Amino acid sequence: MHLVIDGHNDLPWALRSSHGSRVAGVASALPDLHTDIPRLRRGGVGGQFWSVWVDPTLRGAEQVTATLEQIDLVRRLVDAHPDHLAWAPTASDLRAAMKRGRIGSLIGVEGGAQIDGSLGVLRQYARLGARYLTLTWSRTIAWADSATDAARHGGLTPFGRDVVREMNRIGMLVDLAHVSPDTMRDALDTSVRPVIVSHSGAHAVCGHPRNVPDDVLARIGASGGVVMVTFVPSFLSPERRAWVEAGEVGPAPVVDVAAVADHVEHVRAIAGISAVGLGGDYDGTDAMPAGLDDVAGYPALVDELARRGWTSDDLDALTHGNILRVLGVVDEDYRTFLAGTAGEPVGIRPAVDLTAAGEGTTRRPRVLVVQNAKPSGPRRLSGWLRDEGLDPEVMLGAGGLPSSLEGFDGLVMLGGGLMPDDDAAGPWLAAERALARQAIDGDIPTLGICLGGQILAHVGGGEVAADTGPKERGATEILPTAAGRTDAVIGGLGTSAHMIENHQDMITRLPPGAVLLASSRAVANQAFRLGENVRGLQFHPEVGADDLLGWEEPTTPAPGDEPLAVVFAGAQAVEAESTRASRALVAGFAADVRREASLNSQDPADAGAPGGTA
Repeated sequence: MHLVIDGHNDLPWALRSSHGSRVAGVASALPDLHTDIPRLRRGGVGGQFWSVWVDPTLRGAEQVTATLEQIDLVRRLVDAHPDHLAWAPTASDLRAAMKRGRIGSLIGVEGGAQIDGSLGVLRQYARLGARYLTLTWSRTIAWADSATDAARHGGLTPFGRDVVREMNRIGMLVDLAHVSPDTMRDALDTSVRPVIVSHSGAHAVCGHPRNVPDDVLARIGASGGVVMVTFVPSFLSPERRAWVEAGEVGPAPVVDVAAVADHVEHVRAIAGISAVGLGGDYDGTDAMPAGLDDVAGYPALVDELARRGWTSDDLDALTHGNILRVLGVVDEDYRTFLAGTAGEPVGIRPAVDLTAAGEGTTRRPRVLVVQNAKPSGPRRLSGWLRDEGLDPEVMLGAGGLPSSLEGFDGLVMLGGGLMPDDDAAGPWLAAERALARQAIDGDIPTLGICLGGQILAHVGGGEVAADTGPKERGATEILPTAAGRTDAVIGGLGTSAHMIENHQDMITRLPPGAVLLASSRAVANQAFRLGENVRGLQFHPEVGADDLLGWEEPTTPAPGDEPLAVVFAGAQAVEAESTRASRALVAGFAADVRREASLNSQDPADAGAPGGTA
């Protein structure tokens, strides 16, 4: 028998929801579930990643608590059945367990929301034995887009990339089940270790959004990862998917073992024999394919593939060899992490901080960061905002924007190579202008950068003109006005500072009542303020010299354009000064956000009473 190491089984939540989190009965038949030990034995299961999924109706710290309870359930499950199950978090542990006739047991965390925005929580899950994290479940989260929800980020945000980097450092596998194709691609761009897909199918065979497109399959295969094919009928069959989406009226189209084999063979054809595995998703869905009704069914799939010409070595690779290899690649990182010798963490700032009064806890102030073009991301800005105690949520405009700033304490709007009213090229700009209007009317701490600053000027009643005036490209000296030098944000530039510029559009007239905060030698309106907290910039504090390496030479050079090498050298020469000033500017903005968030969170009864005494 070819022993199976399955990538995903939801028995832990099934035991929580229908068996009172009790584990004692698993050694006998559990007819209401797909999984019990007798059927695992009949199915030839030699290893299992137990999912510690939690219900997304839970929020924040509740998700963390429930995840810890599910980890406890898995450990109790293993401890209660030592003749059948063995705790086996590494590839060598798995091999040893299978050699002893035990089912090696591991943990996978099924959803990035379960870390509650904290890399510290992620690290604790790893210390407790979790070997993979699925970046999202069925809903888009603050730092990653899901396959089955509206995209807000165009993939991963900068914090999402940090999550991937930290997972690499601590030896947790990055699981791309449930995530959008752009999130898959961003994770592959970021990860320096092989990734897995714990339970999905092939999109080319069935176009369900939960399945993996061919370009991603090829990249996973080329980078040494593994795609573990699921048995969920609506992911396998276009007819079954259509029946489900139509409301499940009439008899269900039949899905059988052959449908799973078709997906397995497609993954092999695109990604290679070393990149395919099995992740049934038993007890995570109601129905299963005919012949694979429960965990005893794996031999039926093995027999079907053998009839199609798969050799014994091929079947060993599919059923356990490939996932053992991938797990083994990250095991050394995992052991180093557990030994405390893995180097500095990617991030250590707490996601929950003490209040200024020193009593209780409060969430970090939230800042909506609108990204108007994927290449024009927040870059170093996101990290700086987190360092300042804020929680930046980056949303790609093309993925849709919220209708209001409710729930956010600040707003940042980035550049994007458009004009503020170019709705044909940027259909989301109307929504962004509405957010800018709310920010101006409510005097919400706001930083508009390049296009973002032009949107503020446009909405506030100023004037923005395209292709007007001198083209500023590269490091440009910004000169704060007298008002700017005393401004809480622009004052961070001192008497002058070099900032990166790359545009020829300009704000030709400031809105009524706006305060001019900075100019350059060629452009008058480089920065302005509306009210006390809303600021627009023409320059880019989020861009450093190294970011210029991604620029291209202009197709049609404008007068005064210099070669990119010269522009880059000029930016490098003032990089230290520019970074210092940019960091100070961001710190000033963050202080505004924290102050406003603190005022907004006060109990009205306390607002006018020092010490909270009425």
